[in-house]
Amino acid sequence: MPFTTVNSVSITVRRALPHSCQSAPSIPSPSAHPCWARRSSSSSSFPNPRSSTLSSVKRGVIWKACVCSWSPPRTLPFLKSPIFTPTTGRHEHGLLNLFHAMEGIPHLHILVVKQFEMSLYRKFWPNHILLVLPATFNSAGVGAARFMIKELSYHNLELERNRLEEQSVKRQDVWPFIVMMDDSCVLWNNHQSPDSRDTSDGDSTNMSLKTVLQHMENTPKISQYAMCGIRKWNSGIARSHSQPFSRCHLHDFVMLNVDLTQNVQYDLNRYSCEEVDFNLRVNTSGLQLCRFNYFSLMKKHIPVGGNEDFTVKPKLMEMENLAPISPSQYVCAPDSEQTLLDAPAHFLLERFLQSCSHRLFPKAVQNRSNPVLSIDNFLNISPEISVCYINSRPHSTNLKHEGLVFSGLLLYLCDSFVVSGFLKKFHFLKGATLCVISQDRSSLRQTIVRLELEDEWQFRLRDEFQTANCSEDRPLYFLTGRHV
Repeated sequence: MPFTTVNSVSITVRRALPHSCQSAPSIPSPSAHPCWARRSSSSSSFPNPRSSTLSSVKRGVIWKACVCSWSPPRTLPFLKSPIFTPTTGRHEHGLLNLFHAMEGIPHLHILVVKQFEMSLYRKFWPNHILLVLPATFNSAGVGAARFMIKELSYHNLELERNRLEEQSVKRQDVWPFIVMMDDSCVLWNNHQSPDSRDTSDGDSTNMSLKTVLQHMENTPKISQYAMCGIRKWNSGIARSHSQPFSRCHLHDFVMLNVDLTQNVQYDLNRYSCEEVDFNLRVNTSGLQLCRFNYFSLMKKHIPVGGNEDFTVKPKLMEMENLAPISPSQYVCAPDSEQTLLDAPAHFLLERFLQSCSHRLFPKAVQNRSNPVLSIDNFLNISPEISVCYINSRPHSTNLKHEGLVFSGLLLYLCDSFVVSGFLKKFHFLKGATLCVISQDRSSLRQTIVRLELEDEWQFRLRDEFQTANCSEDRPLYFLTGRHV
């Protein structure tokens, strides 16, 4: 039986085989499936997702998976997809007990927490499985948690495929889905009338998470989709007459095919909008997304936890009763004497762009006809500014941009796929703004030269900035320019 070694703890992994798909059954077909038989209050840390081998366990706890001789399925239904919930700062207020939502059926629910919060979650949720991020991620955002969940899940999928191949099971028959669910999901609804495909005004029925997931898992040819999800509830959803399925963005509650999305990653540096960024990457990679429109999810507003508890404060606390630090102070000129802040560079950059992008891209404000062009990454640059996302990878499926003139260009940590010839395909307004973001000043200058940006853009030394970190905290640097 394969196992994943996690520091001093190992997790025995056995994934369920898919049963034959039905159109909308609530009960799976009978066969022997592995299930997680025991939960431990102990926690585990993630291994290096890129390591090819894993060391043997020295001591600790093993969560065992056993093969059950199932009773008739009407007495013991099950779910095949493990559920991962990234959570931080919500050990008291997070909605982490899924027993009633699952109607008591066997399922695997894993809380993904930061190392410094492990003891708190163990205290409040002693019967839950915890996967603990390495200490280097203590100040990281939710993007890091999603990145690690996906990498670990794919690693375990490969282990299980190799094991079952020895038993003459085809690799494509191993169930490839996981569920990523926020810690504030509270209610699920069905908006389809039982005897009609149409939805009448106000006609909705509460249903369990178990029923929603079983319906999705048993949808025919579901393994051909990279991501599946459901709608988010709003007051007008019952009056909207929509098709049963849509291809659109999915968030909050996602059933992810870790096999098809093997080469598409979450940005582990992100603190917000990481799901929007990932949706765009999946969509432009030519993969299929599917939203089940007859299901909806209601979320509870939790005022604590998440990024809400992240306080930006000065690096050196020399004065008391300091005035609040505005997002405009999150960046500064390099080598300036501005107060340096004790916060991650990527967090400061995201918050600055959300609040102050109207200064960077003045021609894009309230101008939907001339959006800002963003290459390979989506960043929230305020609701006043429209963004056009383009994937630079070969064979990507991008929006048609012929005839479109952009009011700005955003290059965020661009890699070798972005070349000067690629950028010359796009057209910009005179006076449009360029913003190039890099990890350090050296790579910033190398990017300007490699992409031949000085041919069409004018730069000034005073337009170079950095996030307001000290050098040991590795600030991000960015340079702005004007199109000529």
